[in-house]
Parts: sequence; structure tokens; C-alpha cells
Amino acid sequence: MEVSGKKTPLLIGIHGDDVDLVIDQIDQIGKKIQDIFFVITPPPNEKFMKNELQNYFKNIFDSVNIKNPFFIYNNPEEFAGNYTDPNLIKVLMDNSNLYGIFDTFDNINDCKLYIQLISENFSLVCTNESNFQKFFQLIPINLRTYCGIAPNISNLANLGSKLYYCATEEKILELHNLQEQINDHSSKIYDIKTLNGQVQRGLKYAFLTLYKENFLNPVEEFYTVSPNFHRELDEISKERIEAEVNYLLNQKYIYQLYFLGKEEIYQLDDIINRFSSVEILVDQGKIKKIIGPFDADNNTIYRVNFEKNQLIFRFRTSDLLKDEVLVREKLLFPFLDGNINPYSLNFREEVKQILLSKSGAYIFHKQNQPIIPVSNLIYYDETKEIIPYIFTVQNYIHGKTLYNVLTQYLNQNISLNKSKITTLFKNLGETLGKLHNINFNSFQENIYNIGKKSNLTWLELFKKNLDHDIKEAVRNKISNEKEIQNYFNSRENLIEQESEPVLVHNDFQGSNIIIKDTPAHIQINGIIDFDNWGIGVRAQDFVKMGFLLLKPLNTVDLDRHFYEGYSKYHKIDNEFREKIQIYTLAWLIREFNFEVNRNKNLEQNNFTEKKILLYEKYLNEIKRIVIT
Repeated sequence: MEVSGKKTPLLIGIHGDDVDLVIDQIDQIGKKIQDIFFVITPPPNEKFMKNELQNYFKNIFDSVNIKNPFFIYNNPEEFAGNYTDPNLIKVLMDNSNLYGIFDTFDNINDCKLYIQLISENFSLVCTNESNFQKFFQLIPINLRTYCGIAPNISNLANLGSKLYYCATEEKILELHNLQEQINDHSSKIYDIKTLNGQVQRGLKYAFLTLYKENFLNPVEEFYTVSPNFHRELDEISKERIEAEVNYLLNQKYIYQLYFLGKEEIYQLDDIINRFSSVEILVDQGKIKKIIGPFDADNNTIYRVNFEKNQLIFRFRTSDLLKDEVLVREKLLFPFLDGNINPYSLNFREEVKQILLSKSGAYIFHKQNQPIIPVSNLIYYDETKEIIPYIFTVQNYIHGKTLYNVLTQYLNQNISLNKSKITTLFKNLGETLGKLHNINFNSFQENIYNIGKKSNLTWLELFKKNLDHDIKEAVRNKISNEKEIQNYFNSRENLIEQESEPVLVHNDFQGSNIIIKDTPAHIQINGIIDFDNWGIGVRAQDFVKMGFLLLKPLNTVDLDRHFYEGYSKYHKIDNEFREKIQIYTLAWLIREFNFEVNRNKNLEQNNFTEKKILLYEKYLNEIKRIVIT
């Protein structure tokens, strides 16, 4: 009701063998939500005599203290054989809260008797999909607007509203055709092998088929229904349901919905219409498939297969970054191919022009490729006019993440000392070394200020951020503040030596490296996620690679080859390695704070098991470093 702004009426079923408990539930809910409708049923597990059943319902109507509308649901098969006949309903109609009856209307004679009760204050609702046409044709045309249907198939395809319209407009032929369509689609969607729960099993699998691209795990892992209804679907049933879902999609009986963040939901036609003004996207041809959303921490991501190319759409949907007004690739990429030079006379003006541009593209020329493999920035938009979010569109980089490939190797007990893997790590070191060849004339706290004159030293910048993080860690009850402070104080001279500002990725690790694995070699296809790039020092970019990948792998050869590749461009000595440790500790403190603060915002402040382990991992590593 909150989602619909109370525009959509809500009917809630209440049933039980204990009439006092049923009354209590109705009162509790009815007092909280006055606009709700109740559907009450006979006892589900105990067979009552006719007079007992009458007393059961009268007890409810006479005892509740609310004015909400009520419907009675008659379905003897589901409710212990308890039959609510038309004469009983006539007796109960003395209660002004009774607005109608839900029934399968398998019994035509009952239906004829119920028809006599129809008025603007009393409705009939048919619940058996196969009876809809017959039900409406028994009811005089002038009374049909007081009646309704409850089609299960409309959870997936809204054929019910079309049938209702045809019934009220006396379109007999269309009514007949729609009844046949509902029968046909239902028989293909529902799991007809077992009667009990066939609707629930079929619809659940249909929904999972419709949105299977959204799941990282196989659809079967999400296929769960009530234990009373559970049955493992056979392959033939699965194939039948999948084929029917695809047919309904192609015939526009149903639409896949695509969401951004937590609020905006779009149909495909709406998405196409919104982006039709972007010429470079229209030139990609028709959309063949949309895969996603994939939720990153700060973005909602879709992979869209056009006729010409596969593109990645990244929408900045995080509530934490609503003030972020910069697509970072637009400023980064001109450095990667040398299009702008940090030491040119008009450098700041060039940067300002890029910052002022709120939409556009950055396509690398074949003759002037970037120094590291990245995808083209096909389009970016910071105006929030097309979609209420900043977004970018980039070429899809084919391959898998380095993290996923190495995990697969370990699961298959494949040695990581194979020559193609050690060569890969050497190439990764070279890639990072190339990135660090881009240097600047001054440190900047924010990339908005690139090109401005600055006397800021790395030590000043580092200590400012560190002091803030340590104070926050103390508020978060970290126990070894004194040891941490002593650790950094004793190494301040190493930080003070840092005098060369370079371009840093700040998230160079296995999940942001896309590779192509072949039997002969492994190729680096692309580096992704430059959301945190900035101006810093070289040892910074070894932190996540070391802590998140090299340290867990604990394979000396991989460390050695990674450093060897990097040494082709920049010197690595013991002091450099100690700097990596310094920045690792600073990063761990920041991550510790992040995890604590994130869990504080969780409902009831509950730590999930995974988050507890992560929290403790950071804390233990902080202790290990400062003690060592």
C-alpha cells in the first residue's frame, strides 16, 4: 500500500480453526489499516456442521470492532470440506460489512442463486480460471460491473483485465478467445504433473526464467516454494515453462522490468524512448538483449547487446554519492593516450573544459591507443535529464575477472606456477608500471583541482586523511590507538620522501582486471572501475593487489613476477616494500571504519556472519602489522 500510495486496493486473507485468533488478527490489522479488505474463509482443518459454520462466521462479524469490507471465500476442497452455501450467505448478509463472496463457481446452480444477491453493495468474484467465460455469461450484462475474477495467470500476464473488459462490454467472441488463451497459457505455465501447488511452482519458475539474467547463481538455487507445494520440476516441464515465457515476451503479453537504484522502474520501450535522443546509441542498432542489473557498491550496471556492439551502462545510483558530479573517465582517458599533457602551458584550461562538459564521449583512435587496456567511453551524461542519475556507457570488455579465473583454478587444483600465469602477473606489473609513468607537477586532494598551483606535500595530505581515520577508528572502539600512532610516527621519514605525484588507480586488484584465458596464454583484455583514481604515490596501488590477491594466494612466484614486471619501469627496494606496508595499514583502518559504520546502519544493528569475518579480518591484520 505504501508503494502504490494507497491507490491500489489490498485484499488480505485471514483464516484459522481458532475463531478468537481470527478475530484478534482482523482487529489488529483493521485498526492499523482502515482501507484494507478482508477475505475470510471457513476453518481450514476442521469440518463444521452447517449451523456450526454459520455461528463461526456470525461470531466473527459480531465481534470485530472495525468497518472494513469483508468477503467470504467458499472453496470446500481447500477448507476441510466446509461448504458455504447461498442460503448461509443470505443469513450473513444482515451484516453491513459483508461485501461479497469469492467462489470457484463450479456449481452452476449455486451461481444462479448468488446472482440474485448481486448489487452495488454485494459482489461475486470467480476464482477458477477455467470458469471465467461461463461465469460472466450466466450474469446479466447490467450486473457484470459488480462482479470480478481472480486469475492466477495475471501474476505473470495480465490477460484477466482484457477478459473482464470484454465481459462488461458484451464482446462475446473476444471473451471466448481470451478464455481459450488463459486456458492455453495456464496449462503451459503451471506445473500440471501434481495438482497441489501446481500454480505456485509454475509461476515461481516462470518468474525466475523471466529474470534469470539478474542472478549470478543458477535459477534452480532460487527455486523454493512452500514445503506443502514442493516438487522438483522435471526437465520437460522446465523447458515448457521457459518456452512459454519467451513466447509471452515476444508477443508483448508480458514485459521485463528494469530498475535503477531502489525506486525507478522502467519497461524496455520506455528505456529505448529515453535514450532515443542520444545519436551515438541509436547508431548501435536495435537492442537484442539486456543482461542485469549487476549491483556494484555505488552503481547499477546493465550489459546491453545491440546489433553492432555490446555496451555496459553504469548508473551512479548510490545514496552515498549523490553529490558526485564527475564522470571520472572523461578526465582520466585523455591522460592515458597523451591527449593532454600535465606540463603544457594551457593544461589547467584543458582540464577546466573537460570538467565543464556535462555530456559527450571519449573514443580512442586506432593510431593513438591508451597506455593500458581500457574500454572506450561511448557516452556519458551528468545532466540527470534523461535518467535521474549520472551514467556512462562503455564498450563491454570480453573475458572474466582475474579473481574468478584464479578461483576456478584453485577449485580445480590447478597449479598457479604454470608459466602462463606467472607471465600474466609479470604483464600486470608492467601494466601498473605504465600507468605510474603519468606524473604531475603537484599533489592534489581532489582531481577537480588538477592543474592548479599547489604547495601541498604528500606528507601533509597523508597525515590529514590518516588523522581523520584514526579518530574515527577510536570512536569505533579500536583498541590499539597508541601502537598505531607509534607505527606511523616512526616511519614518517619514509612518507616525507614521497615527492613525485603520479596517476594512481586506487583499486587495482583481481576484480577489476579482465582477462582472456586460453590454453596457451592469458591476455589482459582490460582494466575497469576507475571511480577512485587520483593523484598519489606509486606504493599506494600495491595495497589492494597485495592484500586482496597476492597475500591470500601466498605464492612466492606470483609476487616475484608481479614486482619484476613493475621493476621494468620503476625501482622496487626494501624501502618501497615498507611503504606498501604503511599504506596497507592506513587502508585497513579506513576499511575497518567503513565496515563498522555500514553495520551500524543495518536494521537492529545485526552483523551478518560474512561481515563479522570481514570486520575481524581487518582488525586482526591491523594488530599484526603494528605488533610486527
